[in-house]
Amino acid sequence: MTISRVLSALALGLMINTSFAGEFKPLPGQTSVKVCADAHNLPYSNDKLEGFDNKIAAIIGEELGIPVEYYWFPQRIGFGRNTIKKVDETTGKFLCDVAMSIPAERGMYSPTSAYFKSIDALVYRTGEGYEINEISDIAKLKEQGKKLRIGLFDRAVATEQLIKDGVDDQVEYYQMMTGDARINSGRIISEELASGKVDVAFAWGPIAAFYANQSDVAMKVVPLNELGSDFIFSFGMGVRHQDKAWKNLLNKILEKRKDDIAAVVAQYNMPSLANVKQVTKQKRAVYTVIDGNKVDDKTYVGWRLFNSTCFVCHGKHATGTDLAPNLLKSLEGMSARKFRKKVLSKYFAKVNLDDPDRRLAFLEQISEEAAKGFKMPTWDNDPNIRPHIGDLYAYLKARSDGALSEVRPERLEK
Repeated sequence: MTISRVLSALALGLMINTSFAGEFKPLPGQTSVKVCADAHNLPYSNDKLEGFDNKIAAIIGEELGIPVEYYWFPQRIGFGRNTIKKVDETTGKFLCDVAMSIPAERGMYSPTSAYFKSIDALVYRTGEGYEINEISDIAKLKEQGKKLRIGLFDRAVATEQLIKDGVDDQVEYYQMMTGDARINSGRIISEELASGKVDVAFAWGPIAAFYANQSDVAMKVVPLNELGSDFIFSFGMGVRHQDKAWKNLLNKILEKRKDDIAAVVAQYNMPSLANVKQVTKQKRAVYTVIDGNKVDDKTYVGWRLFNSTCFVCHGKHATGTDLAPNLLKSLEGMSARKFRKKVLSKYFAKVNLDDPDRRLAFLEQISEEAAKGFKMPTWDNDPNIRPHIGDLYAYLKARSDGALSEVRPERLEK
């Protein structure tokens, strides 16, 4: 698809005279709010500026007293790479500076504060002699002889439950992204459900509510609050990681105008999150230790790895030497993620210490370098070690927590 750039001026308040600007000022050199968005993606955005993201972007422009410009690109695979991360060859500047409705967690983007959250929902036509209040009602209707046709996108969160309920033979799967970027996932409601091709459709909450309310066919939207709080996802704006001042400015505007932004979002009738089943995540045990020395496979592999590599510097019992610190102390309060990052970036050396000759050479190197403040070289690319960082963490964490003693561990029988 041809990428088109549209500068939206003097529309829905996107071009605001500086005399009406709020208390905030644009960043140095900033002459417009450059938004990355999809031109055919209601209820979020479109090139007619009818989406809630369009209206929220207008609020940002209003506060800064500058116009809002759009760089349009389909919001699917490659969106970030072709928008906020891409430089205009003619100007040397990024094509756009903020993406709307981005998951409020760090990833490709640095996220602002969230301005809406939602959950998946099911939608069905009303007035046909039945009600659906949760996923299991579909199976109950099947038992009563009413076999509903179910429209479902691939990888939908309801899939597993539908299979467990024994109604997978009633499911028709739809591809989330078609070849035509002008058609979004709302079609499962506006076309398939409205026309009667399916009797119940599952979709992301904002999509489900918007297209059900737009339809001339009477429909009911049921948020899947039964799935639990783990399936509520929050969204904000996304900026480049280096644009800290810009993110800080956006957060201040979001805070100041939070009531106005909430009012905008409310116009789109997102599914209610009342009575969502609260779920407390159960952390998986990092290690299993029974009777002080019987361990699971993961912890056992970690012990072997430590005693073929790390003991050279950190000592036989990981309690430290003149060359390296006490790992049992270091792991107090350290997460598995932080441990992995630290080990791969700092402490692993690309050398096979199971080989006697290499071990001897390595020890000699340490001896020669010790007085110079020896630092262990990187082992980042060792294919025999990298996959087992989690195992090493399990062993050392068990030692650090006092669950495992210095004795040689035994493998638990399966």
